[in-house]
Amino acid sequence: MTVSGRLRSAIGGVVVGVLLVGSVALTMLAADLLRWEDEIDRSDAAYVTGTDTTRTWAPETLFPAAVSRSLLGVGDDLEYRRAVQQFWASKPRAPILKFDDVTTRSGAEREVARVADETDDPVRRAQLLVLRGALLLEEARNSPVQREVFARRAIDLFKQATTLDPANADAIYDLELSLKLLRRAGAAQGEGGDARSPNPDSGSGASTSGGGL
Repeated sequence: MTVSGRLRSAIGGVVVGVLLVGSVALTMLAADLLRWEDEIDRSDAAYVTGTDTTRTWAPETLFPAAVSRSLLGVGDDLEYRRAVQQFWASKPRAPILKFDDVTTRSGAEREVARVADETDDPVRRAQLLVLRGALLLEEARNSPVQREVFARRAIDLFKQATTLDPANADAIYDLELSLKLLRRAGAAQGEGGDARSPNPDSGSGASTSGGGL
């Protein structure tokens, strides 16, 4: 075989090898994409039903997870889900018993606020504003000294949420609750008392209802 013939043969072998590797890589990538879809569906179902609230919506992938996640464009979806998860993990309706509880609540509020600021979806942004407002509402109920400050901040968030998503029942309910709490705070100041606001009815408002995925 001539030199040129050997060269053409070598090039042909390289091309076949590249095509084979590319085919395998595409097959692996397709498998990763299917794993993402399956894991998100499974995690949503487990989280909503309460069978597993620790799901991370992150499958084990063959390639680095960022590759298939980027191709699917699910980054925003995952950020939203994890923010809602962190909100509920902070146990917003539980009493503050130790400093770690304060740290956890503060971390949840920061994360919810960050994701709300970064999302372009008005419905999701509204729900995140409701969750953040719910945390501030709890601060207002449990903080006689700064009750009015927290209540006014919560009211502002709930108003934003109702503007973004007028169908958000939690935003409407919690806005009314915040206004009532603000009136109680004013009455308490006039009377020189504490007047700690009672809990809302179980199952009402964002501070007790599901955050939604």
